[in-house]
Amino acid sequence: MGTASTALKMLLQPKQACGTEFVPMYERAFAHTIVGKEMPALAFNRGRVALWAVLRAASVDGRSEVILPAYTCETVPMAVKFAGAKCVYTDVEPGYYNVSLEHVKKVLTSCSRVVICQHTYGITQPVRDWARLLSENGILLVEDRCQMAADISDGCSASIAGDAAYFSTHFSKPFSTGQGGLAVFPNSRMYPAVEQVRAEFPLNGDRKRVHRLVMQVLLYALMVRPLTRAIIGNVFRWAQRCGLIRGTISVDEYGEQMPADYLSRSSNFQAALGIEQLHRWRENCRHRRHLTKFYMERLASLGIDVSSFRQRDNDPVLLMVPVLVNNKDEILRRASKRSLPIGTWFDRSPAHINPESAHLYDYRPGQCPQAERLISKEIHLLTASWVTEYQAEKAVEFIRRYAEISYPQD
Repeated sequence: MGTASTALKMLLQPKQACGTEFVPMYERAFAHTIVGKEMPALAFNRGRVALWAVLRAASVDGRSEVILPAYTCETVPMAVKFAGAKCVYTDVEPGYYNVSLEHVKKVLTSCSRVVICQHTYGITQPVRDWARLLSENGILLVEDRCQMAADISDGCSASIAGDAAYFSTHFSKPFSTGQGGLAVFPNSRMYPAVEQVRAEFPLNGDRKRVHRLVMQVLLYALMVRPLTRAIIGNVFRWAQRCGLIRGTISVDEYGEQMPADYLSRSSNFQAALGIEQLHRWRENCRHRRHLTKFYMERLASLGIDVSSFRQRDNDPVLLMVPVLVNNKDEILRRASKRSLPIGTWFDRSPAHINPESAHLYDYRPGQCPQAERLISKEIHLLTASWVTEYQAEKAVEFIRRYAEISYPQD
């Protein structure tokens, strides 16, 4: 059954769509397929809510510090603040996209309660080294695997080593349920604590919210094609700004108070989509591995350094392949008109958080210059299942002709 068929079926059965009885089967299938072994998993309406639940289970409070990368999605510090903790940012290691363990060591204090290890773009971190250090200091390690597209059974560099790891299944992620997220628990003590936190969420989802998601997924499946993707994306963002749909981040999430519907479970609709997507997971991984290698070879031929993408024991599998340019706005505008598989993670510059509200998330503009530099220059080449090698070749040729490549000295 395709995505459109699943959405249409759930549209005609709204009571079933917003229920939760199918979710445990989805959680088990996710752990078996993505993690590659039996491991407790819990599904949520969004990835950030999974992170929030893990933090609450860790009993963070106003004295607790959560260490996280400055080069990240703004929903991560939002979840930390909604959980009642303080954000402590680490800058990106120069020449790379991930935070180094050495940078984390420098900000550890007696108040450090949780460290978030992000695998940016799917570039794997040496999490076993992180786990050893943090375990010795009694600090929880939470892995942000929202951009991980690798089949974990393929190589040990992708293995989970944190106390918990959370994933996103948003439209843009390795596999999609429209919106959604999950958490898995290598630390057996964390699972019951997070399960207890989630038990306090409403049992059945908000029917109106699920109905909106079903409609979005159905329209996306019927209308979005490579040639229409840019146009539909612009319409989606317009509808989000006008409040017609609830997009990636709702306006009320930027406030000081947690939105009323923030704490929500995964629904039967998301579970049905997720199980369908899991059947294509390994094929998806192979496709992304192939395109990652293709992009890296072509970019290297243009003199662009791709060494930061490489992994120790396997070929990298990236959600998107970043390129830093000095003419970001121009590139995105031109690429959109040509319907090329080129995008950006950060629409706002120079920081991931609006300067007017940065103080709410303990961020001071300018405090992490390497991350802010990346945010202002980052574009990326997509490896999604709809991207063909022909389209990827056109995207690289476009970069060659129009991009003003940014180098470390820029």
